Amino acid sequence: MTGIFLILTMNKWTFVIPSGGIGARMGADRPKQYLEINGLPLIVHTLKNIDSAFSKPLFVISMDSTWVQYLAPFLQEAGLSKRCHFVPSGKERYDSVKNALSHIQTQWVGVHDAVRPFVSEGTSARIGVALAQHVAVIPVMPLQESIRKRTAEGSEALNRSSYVTVQTPQCFREDVIKNAYALPYDDTITDDASLVERSGTPVCCVEGNIENIKITHRMDLLLAQHLLTPP
Repeated sequence: MTGIFLILTMNKWTFVIPSGGIGARMGADRPKQYLEINGLPLIVHTLKNIDSAFSKPLFVISMDSTWVQYLAPFLQEAGLSKRCHFVPSGKERYDSVKNALSHIQTQWVGVHDAVRPFVSEGTSARIGVALAQHVAVIPVMPLQESIRKRTAEGSEALNRSSYVTVQTPQCFREDVIKNAYALPYDDTITDDASLVERSGTPVCCVEGNIENIKITHRMDLLLAQHLLTPP
């Protein structure tokens, strides 16, 4: 879990992959990121997808050390071992990302969910275009259903066109994300973008892709199995 991460000058990107979650809502016998589809753990499907979409970046994976030995042969087979570095996960996701950031020295940093293996090349291209003018960019999607706000009297309808759902990878210039993580943790921090905003940097939104789901529940897993199984 320790050691020096060799930064390759050809790489402009490092992706932080927080992978310390236990996936309780999935109700499986292991954390959901290590559930296998077609012989590969979900996290490896995710890494391969990001590797393709962002032209072979570096990876820093925050994870429980007990799973490193399990994951290593899959990374070797996928040709990712030399660009992956493991660091300890923390109590909160905030701690896991902060641990990873201390090992990064590339121009751009992406933070991506370990169980989100369907980022499209279109999404990565839109992020790249936006980063030419912004230092913090996230993919989002419009809401598909009506929404309501609970009130003391019952509920009230909201205009869904004013809201979006947020995806990953959330992408930042290195100094921007590191400065944000110098701020202390509190439980109102919902994601990396909210912490960056708190540090005083505005966040640009670009269109994500509808397939870019976070696999959380059994139904998500069934959809992932379908999408990852060759016709």
